[in-house]
Amino acid sequence: MPPELLIITRNYPPQTGGLENYSFHLIRELRRHVPLRVIALGKSKPHLIWFLPLALAAGFRSVWTGSAPRIHLCDGLLAPIGRALKLVSRSRISVSVHGLDVTFSQPLYQRLIPSCLRHLDQIVCVSRSTRDECLKRGIPAERCVVIPNGIPVEEFRLAGERHDLIPELERSLGRPLAGRKILVTVGRLVKRKGVQWFVEEVLPRLGPKYLYVIVGTGPEQEAIQDAVIRRNLQDQVVLTGRQPDHIRNCLLHAAGAFIMPNISIPGDVEGFGIAALEAGACGLPVIAAGIQGIRDAVIDGVTGRLVAEKDVDGFVSSIRSLNLDRDRIRR
Repeated sequence: MPPELLIITRNYPPQTGGLENYSFHLIRELRRHVPLRVIALGKSKPHLIWFLPLALAAGFRSVWTGSAPRIHLCDGLLAPIGRALKLVSRSRISVSVHGLDVTFSQPLYQRLIPSCLRHLDQIVCVSRSTRDECLKRGIPAERCVVIPNGIPVEEFRLAGERHDLIPELERSLGRPLAGRKILVTVGRLVKRKGVQWFVEEVLPRLGPKYLYVIVGTGPEQEAIQDAVIRRNLQDQVVLTGRQPDHIRNCLLHAAGAFIMPNISIPGDVEGFGIAALEAGACGLPVIAAGIQGIRDAVIDGVTGRLVAEKDVDGFVSSIRSLNLDRDRIRR
């Protein structure tokens, strides 16, 4: 059966990250419903120099042979490919946009990408915040549809009881956890995540019973470590680096709260906050800054609490008074 849909993605396993997971799961689920062809880059970003012209040529070949009546691009940076294919075909072309692929502040990027997006048939925005960023750039509202991210919840289930996880986590983290209240953040350590701010401003107010476990790597890692030392919080903070999925899931099941203390950084937005869904799949309530796409990822008062950006008192009181039904969060 000839493909009805051509999908082009520049982010695909074995590379890791949010966009890679998005592309993988989108393609996996669509394959269950429609015949499709995939053009995917599973290598690091320097390989874009050959992948983009290859993807464009493959797209041209598909539309010329009539084998791609529908084309979907997995992020906004690929919009120029969609625009070029639109000029030579009647194929219906859609694109997923996630946030930074719309707001990246480089002037040439802002001249090119929004202009190309305006000519595509449908813009799939992962949050209302991302849709708002599209509208600011003149992309027609009638072409923008919001479809929030999802996750495969079965990948976050663990056998056994929550308290059975503690011995394995003590071995992994290298410290005793008896009497400690675990807070956890999982994600790439970039400035907009607000982890350094949380360590410096909020954690000292919580007291020694709280242990903050930070899973991930990124350019802010050294600044976070410096903040830990400056605040003398070596006994309250663990930076684990990247961890296997099993250890991450153990933490999400054993912790008391997931922390998303994001801060606003010009040109760099949180398009959705899929880590909030991963926490929710484990029944873990989320304490998050109520900004940007996070507002679509956390149901305030049900799956967590939304706090004003950089509201130290709000984070402290929400963490201390948190009492949400973990089974309801999972549902």
